[in-house]
Amino acid sequence: MFKVTTENYSIIKETIERAPTFVYSILGQVIEGAVYADDESFHSLLFQTKSGIYYVYGDSSSEQVISKLAALLQESIEESKRFTLFSYSDEWSVKIEQRLNDYVNKLERYTFSFDRSTYNNREKRESLDYECIKIKQQQIDHCLEFDDQYYEEYWGSTSNFLENGFGFCLQHGGKTISEAVSIFISHEFAEIDIITDSNYRGKGLASFIAEKFVDYCLLNDLQPCWDCDIHNNGSYHLGVKLGFTNPVKYTVFYKSTIDKLTV
Repeated sequence: MFKVTTENYSIIKETIERAPTFVYSILGQVIEGAVYADDESFHSLLFQTKSGIYYVYGDSSSEQVISKLAALLQESIEESKRFTLFSYSDEWSVKIEQRLNDYVNKLERYTFSFDRSTYNNREKRESLDYECIKIKQQQIDHCLEFDDQYYEEYWGSTSNFLENGFGFCLQHGGKTISEAVSIFISHEFAEIDIITDSNYRGKGLASFIAEKFVDYCLLNDLQPCWDCDIHNNGSYHLGVKLGFTNPVKYTVFYKSTIDKLTV
């Protein structure tokens, strides 16, 4: 396989159909990453973030891609790095299981489409007696969950997030009780990540702060993106209430604790 030059990213962007938000983040050069292809026609593609998140796309018969994945997985084992592989293709998922089965575990997730009319016609949340603040460094320093380490992993640095991403937090008595941030963003899409203090759950905070996130997306010509594990019923139903429709199942593979890979 060869590494695709950034000059070809616009061609790749037009080639791919549905893909995880981080793929568009790489192609928009918002986060650091790489794109690999098996040939100059881009029949098979492998996307890689700096933090070790991958996505396969295209012709699943490519031996070059599976060999590259095996090498990256072995490297992650030897260097104790992250290896998380996204597949939207049943054909790719079957091949990955066949070739890397003993070395990866898998989970299934949903990705949704956003229906703006459903969102606009939803039952709107009433105002809450909590202060809603756009996240800056001060809020990160006193965060609930999304700290500097989080932004280092997904954004490369906190400064990159503050420059190119966005998020909101709810505070009560000076304490952060809920957060919604863009885990990934491109020039077209923004994927939400939400956390709420367990002591404040059941009060509608996640719904309220998610609306703030979606409203910001719409004001800035971004399409909000919602993904969740298939067993996360709370996230699933919240997403549906906010206009996220047509859930499509996909597979995420992550490395097991095996010490050595042989394929």
